Amino acid sequence: MAKDASRLKSPRCPACGSDAGRKAFDCIEPGFEILVCCGCGMGRTIPPVPPEEIGRYYPETYYGKENVRFNVVFERLTRLFRLRRARVIASRAKPGPVLDVGCGRGFILACLRDLGFQPHGIELSDTAAWHARQVLKLAVETCDFNRSPHRKGVYDAVILWHSLEHLPRPVEALARAHALLKDGGLLAVAVPNVESLQAGLFGRHWFHLDVPRHYFHFGAESLASVLVRQGFAIVQEDHFCLEQNPYGWIQSLYNSLGFDENFLYSLLKNRSARAMRMRRHPIQLALTALTLPVVAALGVLMTLVEAVLRRGGTIEVYAVKRRT
Repeated sequence: MAKDASRLKSPRCPACGSDAGRKAFDCIEPGFEILVCCGCGMGRTIPPVPPEEIGRYYPETYYGKENVRFNVVFERLTRLFRLRRARVIASRAKPGPVLDVGCGRGFILACLRDLGFQPHGIELSDTAAWHARQVLKLAVETCDFNRSPHRKGVYDAVILWHSLEHLPRPVEALARAHALLKDGGLLAVAVPNVESLQAGLFGRHWFHLDVPRHYFHFGAESLASVLVRQGFAIVQEDHFCLEQNPYGWIQSLYNSLGFDENFLYSLLKNRSARAMRMRRHPIQLALTALTLPVVAALGVLMTLVEAVLRRGGTIEVYAVKRRT
């Protein structure tokens, strides 16, 4: 990373207000770079794609036909991880109204509904919300969360699970979540950790960077600081995530070794969600098959190491709205 400090090419940092920062690197996606705030360490994608144009970075292949993104095995694992997440939320929140911002296919909300919650969701587009609406019969709106019509102080839980980084105004989103929650209500947030071992080692090849869909790149410290300033008290911060963190190591390593960017990720997807044709890459297919057992074992090992060091590739934070 570049060591010299310079003025950021964008307005003041929304997290801490500083306008001093440093360029971290140019991104794999042409025309974008990551700038890191010198005040709080939060990263930003520069230039940010205007909200009215970001939809072109979410093509139908991003979601897959009928929102089925992965192959049969990984689809099953995805549902198991969502069930586990719902149970954690249910253990910390009263079984009342819950709002999932960026609810995707609605698996978490469906599980919470079975656990006695009243589920509500928000998504970026009708395409993203299709499965939740049509298959799971959930109430999902497509709107700007910061301007959503929900009443204040009615929710027992608000979920921002790997969606906060997709929002162009994340600090406003946290303030909005605070307003919608009841006193003592639960906020569940998960984000990629730009302060992680993965991010530091792989830089522009880090799998969880996902530019330009990720507008902001939080670290554990910057996220905690913003949450406290917005009126939340953090009750739990986890750096171990079996769903996200081992794969972050695996895919980032392949990316850094010169494989087509996120080649394995595309291979694991349902055919309708693949960004490339696998048959055109026989050498990469063979090398992936030969090396994956070793690389996967290394990924699991490094996930344990980063968790012990409190520098996980992604972080999961549970916070409660302080009573007013």
